[in-house]
Amino acid sequence: MSITRPACDFGNGANAFFALLLLLATALAPAGAWAQYPGTGGRSAVGAALPSGGWYSGLSTGRSHIGMRESAVPATGASLSALSRVESDTAYKLYGGYQFNRNLTLEGGYADFGKFDARREIALPMFGTLSGDLRASGFYVGALGVVPLPNRFSLFGKLGTSYTSGTASVSTGGVMLPLLTPADLSSKRTEWNAKYGLGASYEMSNKMGLRFEYERINSFGDGRLGEGNVGVWSLGLTKRY
Repeated sequence: MSITRPACDFGNGANAFFALLLLLATALAPAGAWAQYPGTGGRSAVGAALPSGGWYSGLSTGRSHIGMRESAVPATGASLSALSRVESDTAYKLYGGYQFNRNLTLEGGYADFGKFDARREIALPMFGTLSGDLRASGFYVGALGVVPLPNRFSLFGKLGTSYTSGTASVSTGGVMLPLLTPADLSSKRTEWNAKYGLGASYEMSNKMGLRFEYERINSFGDGRLGEGNVGVWSLGLTKRY
């Protein structure tokens, strides 16, 4: 028995996706389209040179969230129960990539989304508890479309895929409820998932920069581990080489 079918509670997911498509289309537009925009000719509005290519790496940390339905950690035969959930955790990411030009980057990395917990208290027909936790992580690769702005700022959107791994485990307390198989007590699943995001960056110097972004992994997990979307807000530090 395990956490089943969590559903992410991000009401603006569709709007973020369409905004991402618009941002990528803008970033990949011909360079002449930006010729009249101040600060996009290779220098910022204050005259500092902006990065136009090369290798980089970085580290980000932030908060992740997944929405769990009321059906999580089901107790077969229980007529009265209550579910409590911990749906957010600390997340971190290690990443690196290559910027081909001022508008196009290829990036890959590893992300740990944290651990999400659910606990069901059963009152009838017997007393007991079922507790489950779901840990998520994965490697990813994708393309970034970058739109330079004045004063060393830029916006970016990303589209890619993530090879995610989820591990779920269930424990019992009180009166033993339905028999649990070894597969119910601990299960693992790996899969490819769609990944997209939006963000902004600031170049502090020619070598270091700050990055703030939102990323989303679609359809993580399955019926046994729980299936839903994982969203992550993060702040990172980037170093160019």
